[in-house]
Amino acid sequence: MNADASAGEGNAASAAPPAALVVAWLAADAATRRFAAATMEALDTRETVQRLARRYAAVGNAQRAGHLFEVEHALSFNQAAARAGAGVRAVVSEWTAGGSHTAAADILLIDRARTVGQVQAKLMTSVPGTAHQLRRPHYTGMTRLVAGDKVAAVERLLDKRLSMNPDGIGFAAYADAHAHLSDSIRYGDIVSQPVDLSDVHRHATDPERWVRGQVRRSAGQEAAAAAAAATAAGAAVAAAITAAGQLGRVRAGETSPAQAALTAASAAARGAALSGSLAGLASLVRTAGRAGQLPAAFGGGDLASATATAALSVAEAALRLAQGRIDGGEFAARSAEAALNASLTWACGAVAQSVIPVPVVGALVGGLVGQAAGTVIIQGLQAALAIARGTRSTGTDTLEHELLTASLTTGLLTAATTALGPRTHARTTVLPGLSAARAHLTGSDPARALTSLAALTADHAGVPLHLTPEEFDAWMATPDDIPLTLDPNW
Repeated sequence: MNADASAGEGNAASAAPPAALVVAWLAADAATRRFAAATMEALDTRETVQRLARRYAAVGNAQRAGHLFEVEHALSFNQAAARAGAGVRAVVSEWTAGGSHTAAADILLIDRARTVGQVQAKLMTSVPGTAHQLRRPHYTGMTRLVAGDKVAAVERLLDKRLSMNPDGIGFAAYADAHAHLSDSIRYGDIVSQPVDLSDVHRHATDPERWVRGQVRRSAGQEAAAAAAAATAAGAAVAAAITAAGQLGRVRAGETSPAQAALTAASAAARGAALSGSLAGLASLVRTAGRAGQLPAAFGGGDLASATATAALSVAEAALRLAQGRIDGGEFAARSAEAALNASLTWACGAVAQSVIPVPVVGALVGGLVGQAAGTVIIQGLQAALAIARGTRSTGTDTLEHELLTASLTTGLLTAATTALGPRTHARTTVLPGLSAARAHLTGSDPARALTSLAALTADHAGVPLHLTPEEFDAWMATPDDIPLTLDPNW
């Protein structure tokens, strides 16, 4: 790239004040991080519900509903705690390690490894039967949790019992049950949502369907929070992809079209990350990574199929280039747009939770997108070359040259991103996982690489690359000359 073009791009990247970029990034992250944690609670509950469905598949629906009732309230409470940023969590005794379904407390409230509350849940059709069960002495002091549409009737019956002789048998037990009766789990301001008897019975007919609905609902709330925090997110995605295409056209006149395509995708991704407008999508990316899907703002769909579609688009463009139907600039533009669309998702999510300066975040995103984009472009060129050779088409020399250039450039970006990677927390957690993903990048299946990276994103969701500012300061103080711009055209 010539000096004027470099200066122009540099000015564009620095148009927004650094402080404003940091504020935008942190504001969007703060608004979505807690909703992302609530979605993860729903995702983590899936395994418990699957175990519940297997264990109680052969019993009556009413009995299965009683066990699901505990899980529903625990999930509701935990999501409320996550959205409030509280550390307390509700744990169903039966599903803990070494737990039992006969424990006195069905649900424990745990805050920093300390038990701060106990809950006994009773889901019964009979109001008198419920009241009688709740007064058992070994439940003393515990919250007595009942269905939302039964709590008023149970309370009236307990009131009636307490209007009798206070010296009567069992009066103290009924008084304790009355004092702790509730249709919700409560701890401070954290409250679970009441659940009606008929609703739990309906959910118990297909518990796994119920939990899938909870995941979808949580993800929807998370998406709303992300949209509220970064209303321009969808537009920013489109703008980044468009910018990649335009930049590819410009660079194609100065370097190889393949190199122009993948470095243009890298630069556009870096710019999108720097803008902060994509930060609101970080939580959606983590959820998508766990579920293997793309967020709606990126067009939805499966991660693997998105990669395959992108490679196909590159292959079609490469054949047109070899046949002389489009020029190098058009090939670079189409390839950059397709590759960025497939790789921007996980790359932004992979580093959006990092407590590191925004320019470094942008560099990491750019480098990771460059690697993934390079892989997609290489696969597309390989497919086009195979077709061209099989049909004895002209232009195979051009495709071979572009394939070699794309491979070399992808290798450069891989090395640069590795050098940029932090040497503390990331060196022992994130980077080992990235090494496995990078191994897939040189293989014959780019979809496997993207799926691996999506899984890595989910595994480290919300875990910063540097756990403290001191860790980052120590990294920056190292004598190595660490590059912050991953762009061979710079």
